[in-house]
Amino acid sequence: MKRAAIAVSMSLSMAPSAAFAVDWAVKATQSETVEANSNQFLATIPAGTLGSYTTLSTNFEAKMPDSKFDFDADGTYRKYWGPGTVNTSESEFTNWGFKAHYETDEKYNFDKEFIEATWRQQSTALALLNDLGISSNVSGALDRLTATGGIDRSLSARDSLNLLATSTFTSYEPSSGGTSFTDTLGRATWRHSLSSVTALTASSEVELLNYDNAFGTNVEILRNQVGVQATLSPVLSFRGEAGAVNLFTQNGVGTSQSITFGSPSTALPISSSVTDWIGDAVLTYKMFKDTTFTLNAAQSVGPTIVGSLLKRDLIAAGLAYTINKQSTLTFSANWNRQIFLTSTTDYTAASVTYGYNLTQEWTAQLTYRYLHRFASTGTTTIEPITNTPITSGTGPADSHSIMVVVSHSYTALPHGSY
Repeated sequence: MKRAAIAVSMSLSMAPSAAFAVDWAVKATQSETVEANSNQFLATIPAGTLGSYTTLSTNFEAKMPDSKFDFDADGTYRKYWGPGTVNTSESEFTNWGFKAHYETDEKYNFDKEFIEATWRQQSTALALLNDLGISSNVSGALDRLTATGGIDRSLSARDSLNLLATSTFTSYEPSSGGTSFTDTLGRATWRHSLSSVTALTASSEVELLNYDNAFGTNVEILRNQVGVQATLSPVLSFRGEAGAVNLFTQNGVGTSQSITFGSPSTALPISSSVTDWIGDAVLTYKMFKDTTFTLNAAQSVGPTIVGSLLKRDLIAAGLAYTINKQSTLTFSANWNRQIFLTSTTDYTAASVTYGYNLTQEWTAQLTYRYLHRFASTGTTTIEPITNTPITSGTGPADSHSIMVVVSHSYTALPHGSY
């Protein structure tokens, strides 16, 4: 609750400029979801669950001649029933938060500045499951407080610059639920247009991680990449970037085995450095007027939602088909690998979603999703810096899910009312 009070105070401190807004609008969305899942928590011994989710979200927007202020609030309540909940610490989860965003536009369309404050609380167990595919018996909540600012500038007719700075403080309720840490990142991105269809990009990024553990571990991550953006034809476009990542760890957590047989190992502070490559490529092909295909491949190195350092490889494909004005059909499939120290875990997933606009305000979706976790290889199961699980054992797991979502979006106060 203290974090909520801080976030609300930060949001209200930004409100005076919005109080004299020229144009206010208020929008809200509520959705109800029912999901039948053969193995919701990816246990090695599968057991089915029935889940019900309720989500409420609201957006307050104030538009001024050269600026805009948004305040968003949302909350989700999840409840699970069935044999799949027997071995879990919780069967009810909440996820809620606030976001205040203020931006100004300059003389040119591209030029703008923005500041943003976000607070969010969610179940630690559900956060681990969603981010790492790990079923765990941890309890309590994970809180994240984030402040962000950015600037976009046109340097010339062909060149533009983007600057971004963000910092997130992650803590736990209760405090024994995990290791608190601060994640601060700064990025500069330059874009140069070679022609109307091709552009070059270069980015440099520094990320600092500071952990509130016994050794006061801190990690510095440097990322430098170059890339290209190209519209190859009216129906085919490509964006790709690649470069190097360097990680420097100070006061990390290592172990020293006692020379006395049977004595426990001792934790010691260690320093290390690692270099690897990172990249991201996206190919978009508009096959037909109503059909779009996307292909994405990426490799990244960075922290998870709980601060664990992880290397991820991803290959994903998607197909979006607009049947008519009322309905759409989307297909997606992906493979991803998570690597930490001596442990590697692979995942594959595929889904198909049918969406239908019942009315202007009501929509419905039907989704089938398949997820498979391969058997983990290696020996590492606990991340030593944050003391959180990285793998859930060596056994594979499958999950089949059918989900129905009905949403109602409406405008309580449209723009132009005042």
